[in-house]
Amino acid sequence: MPRPGRNTYSDQKPPYSYISLTAMAIQSCPDKMLPLSDIYKFIMDRFPYYRENTQRWQNSLRHNLSFNDCFIKIPRRPDQPGKGSFWALHPNCGDMFENGSFLRRRKRFKVGGVPVQDPLAPSKPQDAAHY
Repeated sequence: MPRPGRNTYSDQKPPYSYISLTAMAIQSCPDKMLPLSDIYKFIMDRFPYYRENTQRWQNSLRHNLSFNDCFIKIPRRPDQPGKGSFWALHPNCGDMFENGSFLRRRKRFKVGGVPVQDPLAPSKPQDAAHY
């Protein structure tokens, strides 16, 4: 008897990380920047697996966008229609994927080699009490 569940290749989870999927989406656009909704659309259009359980994977993807230095948030100009900011790849992370393969990253990208500090966090220990 066949096993129930996903039985076609297109329904299987792709071998790409959320960082890779997001980079693919951004690089596919002529402007090299996309709003979050278009990143979701790119992923769902190309990988049927992600048409299910959208809340879970979209939350993970948003987390990766916000906390990975290789992505930068670009505010929408007042004259641009739509809602939300655009996302782009940091200019210095172009070689993040070995030989253009999205299956494997060389290393985690950090701005200036160090993590970016939260701009709202206190810069001096004595300021921490007022935070």
